[in-house]
Parts: sequence; structure tokens; C-alpha cells
Amino acid sequence: MTAADREVTIAPHAIALTIAGSDPSGGAGLQADLKAFQQNGVYGMSVVTLITVQNTLGVGHVEMLTPELVCQQYDAVMSDIPPRAIKTGALGTGAIIAEIAARLEECDTPVVVDPVMVSKHGAPLVDDAAVIAFRETLLHRATLITPNRFEAERLLDRKIDNDQNAYFDAAQELLELGPQMVLLKAGEFEGSQLHVFANGENIVTLTLERHNTDQTQGAGCSLAATIAARIALSSPDDPIIDRTRGAVDFAVAAVNHAIRFAPNYGIGRGPIESRMLHIGD
Repeated sequence: MTAADREVTIAPHAIALTIAGSDPSGGAGLQADLKAFQQNGVYGMSVVTLITVQNTLGVGHVEMLTPELVCQQYDAVMSDIPPRAIKTGALGTGAIIAEIAARLEECDTPVVVDPVMVSKHGAPLVDDAAVIAFRETLLHRATLITPNRFEAERLLDRKIDNDQNAYFDAAQELLELGPQMVLLKAGEFEGSQLHVFANGENIVTLTLERHNTDQTQGAGCSLAATIAARIALSSPDDPIIDRTRGAVDFAVAAVNHAIRFAPNYGIGRGPIESRMLHIGD
């Protein structure tokens, strides 16, 4: 059989854009996002916000790009190849967040906001001004936000107890900051991995097996990117709540598989197995 004889199915309009920082080791950041897009059959594009010097052992340096350069990248992409979904990751400064938020106001594309504030190695990626910018400019434009417990605490400016009702309350408070939906990554709860999804009408829990591993670099990036990919693959004629919930269910399962089968690359906290991010059941 020749290449010309093969039957290939491609979703030509499934296009997604990530606006995020760079991880040269490929485990997190825009590199992880593009892998998630590709693995799900989605054409991926990227806008770089910051450059990190990092590997599985940690982050050695972070260099922020200027808001002007970030916006020039965004304008170039959006004017030429409009995406079906947009995902934001590490945005760096309050100025970048505000500029990107202003541009996102001008389009009706679904936006998945992963409010990246601390690297998996514990390195801070935003300051207090950036947190304020998230609250005041970007969150109300988000279709879905995907904070972990510690990012949620910074956004809410309070501690969250490790209690299911406390997570429900936090998810509701996050909704009040403006996003249409919230996926709160609560982490370990009673021996399982707990997520709380809220859409303004319902709050549900998603509980999965927790894997005893520290090979989780890029898990949060990959989760939000896989959600964006699945939204890009869905029909824009369907209700966005249904499209997002379906994408969340798929992505949570896919990332759980990817953590379970992490390849143990590097000598530190290595990446998840991104080559499994198309398996969402």
C-alpha cells in the first residue's frame, strides 16, 4: 500500500492556539500543549510569553518577553489562521495578562485559562500584580479556568481546607470572579485524585485513581491543552457547556493515564507520557 492509498481522517477545522511559556525540556509549557494538540489530531499554534531555562531538576532562569512582542505574535496568528479554541498557560507579567485579555475580548473563541503561577519544581512564575491582572482582566473572559488548589488560593486570597465542601465553596467563589466554568484540581483527597467541576448550575466531583509517582511534570499544562483540543474538535453548534464538560471528562481521564505510564525521563521530576493524551476513556 502506498501513502496515496491510505485512508486518513483529519478534522481540518480543528485548530487550537496556546499562549504560554517555553520549557526547553519539553515536559511542560507550550511544548507540552503542542504535543497534546497533535496527539488529539488538532493543528496547534503557539504564542510565546516567556522563556525558561529548566529541565527535570528545576528552573534555573525565567526571561519574560515584552507585552509588545507577545501581542505581535498573537495578532499575526489570529489574523491568518483563526483557532477553534485558545489555551493560556504561563503569561508572566500583569502587563502581558492585561494585553492578552484585551485582545481576547475581541473574539468569541472559547478560552481555557490555566492560571500557571508556580512551576512543578516550586519556582514562582508570577508576582502579585499578575494575580491581580488575572482577577481583574482575564478570568471573566475565560470559558473555563483550571487552577490547582494553590493557584485557587492565590486567586481567592485565602486558604482552602482539604474538605469536599470547602472545595465546592472555592469553586463557587472562583465562578464569581467571572469565568463560565471552573475545573478545580483539588489534588489528593481520601486516597484518590479529586477534581471539582462547576458550571454555574451544577457542581460535580471527578474522582480518579491516584498514582504514587512524582513524574508529573506538565500534567496541568497537558490537562488544559487536551481540554482545548477536544473543544476544538467539537461542533461549535453545540452548547459550550456540553462541549466543555465532554472535553473535561476526556482530558481528566487521558492525563490520568499519562501520569500512570510516565516514561521516567530525566533524573528529577520527569514528564507525563504525552503520547497517551488521545486516550480519554
